[in-house]
This record gives sequence, structure tokens and C-alpha cells, in this order.
Amino acid sequence: MAIAATVSLVYSLVYTTLAYVLPGYQTFKALEKKGADDVREWATYWVVLATFYCLQIFVDLVLSWLPFYYVAKLGFILALWHPSTQLAASLYAKVLSPLVATYEADIDRFVMDARAKGSDLVGQHASTLKTQARQLSGQASVMLKNIQQKAMDRAKAARGPSADAAAGHGLHTE
Repeated sequence: MAIAATVSLVYSLVYTTLAYVLPGYQTFKALEKKGADDVREWATYWVVLATFYCLQIFVDLVLSWLPFYYVAKLGFILALWHPSTQLAASLYAKVLSPLVATYEADIDRFVMDARAKGSDLVGQHASTLKTQARQLSGQASVMLKNIQQKAMDRAKAARGPSADAAAGHGLHTE
């Protein structure tokens, strides 16, 4: 059981590094360099990765039983951004861009409707949410003060009366 947990942890670290950390750093460098080509390349990667992320639950469900599936998945992530393959650019140009372009007006309409409905919903419940947030904040403040007081009381009890006297507490000099 410990071996499976270790393998899972190592896989998660490698996946996170290949999918997010290294591309994120490269995106940072592209933005700082202010090169439009580099920024476009990394924006393309993030669009393809987001699409893969949305489909991943279904792909994992269907293909995860295959031997070396997770190794192949790591290879796919690496191939998306690696300079020698630039798979993200190919997938974007050949699949995603034409597909999204076909439904772009429908997607825009859906996003505008969802944004309007979300804004209305927030507007309707904003005052209630503010009141509840203030109440929670007040309750949290009281709870933290109580915890702090209990911790001080415990520390004082652990020192005992002799520690207070030795420290100069409790001695009255006039």
C-alpha cells in the first residue's frame, strides 16, 4: 500500500511540474519579454491544456485500465509544449480553432446569458451575503479571542504559582 501511495505522489509531482510549473514559468518569461509570438505560443498551450483538463475525467474513465496509460499521459503533456513537437499548436490549429469557430456565436450567447443571470443572482443575494459574512467574521473574532485566552490560561497554569513568583509576578514592593 505504501508503494502505491509513493508512486501516486511521484506521478502527481511530475504531472504538476510538466503540466503547470514549467509551462507557467515559460509563460511568465514570455510575458516579461513581451514577445507576441512567445505569448501566443503559450496561450495556445493553456487553451489546449484547459480543453484536455475538461475531457480528462472521461478519457481517464475509458483508458486508465491500459498499461502505461499514465506514462503516455505524461508524454502527451510534455509533447504539448516541448519545442521539438509543439503538439498544442497543431491541435489548436487543426481541431480546437475550427471547432470553436463553428460554435463561437452560440458560446458567446451562452456566456453572456450566464454572466447576466449570475450578476442578477449575486445582486439579489448581495445584502444577505454581506450580513452573513459580517456575522461570521464577528463569530470568528470571538472564537479566536476565546482560543487565545484559553491558551494563555493553560500556559499560566503550566508555569504554576512558583514560576510567577520567580519571575517577579505576585511580589508587591512598595
